[in-house]
Amino acid sequence: MEKKQLLFIEEEGYVIERVGEMLAAFPHFQVTRADDAEKIRKLLEEKAFDVVITDIYLRGASGLEFSFKAREKNKDVCVILITGLDNADMAAKAVREGAFDFVIKPPGLERLTNILKMVTLVRGLSPEEGQYKL
Repeated sequence: MEKKQLLFIEEEGYVIERVGEMLAAFPHFQVTRADDAEKIRKLLEEKAFDVVITDIYLRGASGLEFSFKAREKNKDVCVILITGLDNADMAAKAVREGAFDFVIKPPGLERLTNILKMVTLVRGLSPEEGQYKL
């Protein structure tokens, strides 16, 4: 079975490490990690992703921009924003504009596993039916 495409956009080392550990539990995703705004724009133009996990702020760009770009290529893409507490209002606005959900770092990162399980089930991204139990 072909792996589902997941793009993980983040600059902060501890977040990269923690989310990387979480993603290891989802072997049906082919993970592409990026932290350079220009490379990310190019990736999003060239390839359709099933899931995009992005920090809301990145040097030279915004997670909201990446959310819109990802939806241009795949209208069903699931965008999950990672944000600091001070940006929670912006993340909530992004959800109203089409993002699937957001997590607040660092404490909210634990929610990411459950969000990915839910996305996998709801969006039909699971390789086998019944693999995950919420």
